[in-house]
Formats: sequence, C-alpha cells, structure tokens
Amino acid sequence: MVKLYSEILSKEVEVPDKPQKIVSLSPAITETLYLIGAGDRVVGVSFFCNKPPEVSKKPRVGAYLNVNYNLLEKLSPELLLVTTGAQRERIEELESKGYKVYPIPLPVNIYGILDNVMITGIVVNEIDNARELAYNLTEKLTKLKNVLKGIRIYYEIDLGGPVSVGAHSYIGDAFKFMGMSHAFENERVPYVINPDPNSIINYNPDVIIYEQKLGENATVDKFIQNLEKRNIKGINAVKNKNIVIMEYDSLAHYGPSFFDAATRLVNRIKELKF
Repeated sequence: MVKLYSEILSKEVEVPDKPQKIVSLSPAITETLYLIGAGDRVVGVSFFCNKPPEVSKKPRVGAYLNVNYNLLEKLSPELLLVTTGAQRERIEELESKGYKVYPIPLPVNIYGILDNVMITGIVVNEIDNARELAYNLTEKLTKLKNVLKGIRIYYEIDLGGPVSVGAHSYIGDAFKFMGMSHAFENERVPYVINPDPNSIINYNPDVIIYEQKLGENATVDKFIQNLEKRNIKGINAVKNKNIVIMEYDSLAHYGPSFFDAATRLVNRIKELKF
C-alpha cells in the first residue's frame, strides 16, 4: 500500500501500489485508464462509460448517484475511482463499506483535463504512460488556440431540460481558449440550468452549439423548432441556420477524447457561412 494525498478529501488515502482490480464510476476516468495501459485491470464501470468501445464488455456496477453493491462485492475491487460533483456523497458511503476510494476532481478548465490524466496515472501507477498521453493531448490543445477568434456562441445540452455553461466550466474555458465568447461566460457557475431566453436573444450569438442527449437524432430544423417553442427567435444563428449539432457525450465528456471533440467542433464551425 502507498499513501497518496487527496486534495478533495484533505487527507492521505491508502491505495494499492499497483491495483489489479479497479472499478471506475466516471466515463472520463475509464477512458483515461484504457489510454494509459490500465484497461486490463478495470473490472467494473458505470452505466455511462462508453469510451473506448472495449469498455462495453465490462460489468456495469452503478451510475453517478447509485451503486449495485451486490455486484460490487462480487467484483472485490482493490480500488474505486470516482469523480467529484454529483458523486461526492458516494465517497463516504463507499468508504463506510470498506472500499478504497480515490476521487478525481471535476475540472473547471481545460488544463484540469490534462491534470486528471496525470492524477489517474499516479494513482494506478502508470505515470510514464499518463505523462506521454498528457503531452500528446497538449499538442492537440495548442492547435486550438484562437482558431475561432471573435465568434459569439451559445452552447446547450439537454440534461432533462436545457443547460448551458458558465465561467467555471472546462467547456466554457475551451470556448475562450479557441477565441470565442459565449452567452453566459460571466456567470460564476459551472452550469446555467434553464437559461433565460431573453439573455440568449440579447446576446445574439453567431453560432449555436447543441450537444445531443443519448439516443437523440437531432437536426438543425428540429432544434430551431425547439428554440421557437421557447420564444427564442430572430437571432443571427437561427436566421442563418448556423447551428452545430454535436454527438452525445462529446464536449460534455472531460476525458482525453474531449480534445478530439473540440477539434471536430472547430472544423464544423469553419464550414458555416457568416
């Protein structure tokens, strides 16, 4: 066992030197584990883990807010990796049942994604692989600097209702890194739930980015109809149909593939006519 200090728990956490049976309850962590060479040590994942495709073969032991403890007991993991935010309450619950738990922080900016790669590598003892992955992702990030300078956007994702991003979000931070401004960038929150239609209209974005929910087959016309039902009309992005539809769990996913999604976004916005 080794002791690693957790800033989130404000204490040292005793973890196996190189855990052979890992359960990840975060899609971003799961993807990272595979990309740093620890995928064969993953014995269970959450219902939302779908990257890389090989993860589909792993047992599903829970979601963000619940855990199948009967299955978890059978898997006998040496280490559970969780994220913060919605899973904070699960940490104490899992620890009370005797499991070794290490939380990886929810990033508030794009550099936090890179930092989480390194944290994960340190915890599971794949430091060199994690460092190499972080270096490669940094090269992808650098290519995104100011590539869409001056473009005004509104981003929305459906999480049971419309949600946008504020100042404390890795998604919003990525937009700013690319040179764009976004509708709620001055809101000192990570997420803006049920964003005010008048704020969107007054902001008058050049482009709207919509990230689909699971199983959705969104189109530009369908999304415009949705906006009109909410009385969001007459803005430049709608008049010009400058709306980019992003795949489910693309920008909202803060694992390594976030940078590939950001690159796709850039290419799609460049194809639009202003």
